[in-house]
Amino acid sequence: MNIRDLPIDKQVIELLAKEGLDELYPPQQHAIEAGVLNGKNLVLASPTASGKTLVAELCILQHVLEHRGKAIYLAPLRALASEKFKEFQRYSAIKKPNGDHVRAGISTGDYDGSDPWLGRYDIILCTNEKADSLLRHKAPWMSELTLVVADEVHLLTEQERGPTLEVVLTRLTEINPNIQVLALSATVRNAEEVGSWLKAGSVTTDWRPVPLREGIYHDNQVQFRDGASRAILSGTKTPSLDIALDVLSTGGQALIFTETRRSAVEMGRKASVAVKSRLSKPEERALSTIAERILSTGEKTRLGEALAMQVAAGAGFHHAGLAGIHRGIVEDAFRDGRIKVLAATPTLAAGVNLPARAVVISSYERYEAGYGRYPISVLEYKQFCGRAGRPKYDKFGEALLIARNPDEAEWLMENYVLAQPEKLWSKLAAERVLRPHVLSTVAAGYAHSEEGLYNFFARTFYAHQYGPRLI
Repeated sequence: MNIRDLPIDKQVIELLAKEGLDELYPPQQHAIEAGVLNGKNLVLASPTASGKTLVAELCILQHVLEHRGKAIYLAPLRALASEKFKEFQRYSAIKKPNGDHVRAGISTGDYDGSDPWLGRYDIILCTNEKADSLLRHKAPWMSELTLVVADEVHLLTEQERGPTLEVVLTRLTEINPNIQVLALSATVRNAEEVGSWLKAGSVTTDWRPVPLREGIYHDNQVQFRDGASRAILSGTKTPSLDIALDVLSTGGQALIFTETRRSAVEMGRKASVAVKSRLSKPEERALSTIAERILSTGEKTRLGEALAMQVAAGAGFHHAGLAGIHRGIVEDAFRDGRIKVLAATPTLAAGVNLPARAVVISSYERYEAGYGRYPISVLEYKQFCGRAGRPKYDKFGEALLIARNPDEAEWLMENYVLAQPEKLWSKLAAERVLRPHVLSTVAAGYAHSEEGLYNFFARTFYAHQYGPRLI
């Protein structure tokens, strides 16, 4: 489907054409055919980089330009909200029917206020937690919303943060009965069930712009799911790094996911030692300039100094403990191909769009106080895989798990590579999670009686899955 055949404002078509957009990707076409531009609710489940954000943008602009509406874009992380905000800024050149320019606003910080100033904007970006706060404070402009976009909707199944997203979507559809809902995710096994809850259609596809090869590394060998294999030269004592250097030798970049912030810093240090000798003089000069920028911006810390040293050698690390300005510098340098190997904590998989030729998952286990060590979910593994393969640069992407012995290699192949992601299940029922949402529903005046409270929670995903009797 050609972009010029879409029933959208000509200003939008011209802007997208200038960006080189001509034909829609298959998932985008399926979403259009499902009626997303005609006001139909939709759950769109398609891999990372398959064009979900453009579907959201077209839908948002349709509301703002054609229906004089207002849209809210929900993101799970501040970093992701900020990234999307930058992308939406380019639409400020477009004029609405009244002559005013399209305006986007963002609010991810202080949770103690209704932020009435956000009402001046056509597109509002915020985290799920901020949206929950705005609803509790009864922000007056919330009733003007005609569209809600819920990004990374698979977070519904998260123990800590899923219930907040669930309550936000329930509350928005209650105060705005005609609001359109567009839910996006790379991995939703039960998209039809989520769609049924949201009174939405669903589009599920495995199409990717860059083919993905998943495999297991063990004993200097990668075994792929299709039966193919590849030998990896063992130049270091760190398997993740050996894979990264192998990818680097063919002109690619590697993203290594580690378990903790400390292990990300240490992996970045090891990578910087190995990568430095492989850099050309022009690459060294460019990286030296980037390292100087890190040292000259933000607060001077030992972490910032360690990052600058690694970046100067062509590697680096990324985690939530880094200063925001330093994270931004690292992200840009990796996107530009300057940083060759980046070690990151799992938050990057759910947040910033930072693809690489190869994604290496150094450990499939997590540690949590009170729980001990436990294996990650298939859903989280698939999120890691989504970062593999850079559109326009790579012919394929690779996602690799590290096994310590043959039995573990077989287990990882069966339980991750060949496995389906888990279904999304509501986590709203846990008492410590449910209690604050019950209190806020009463305190904010969304329910004035016990019956009103039951009526509200009967609209949740939990009630949809387990039945209203269990509320």
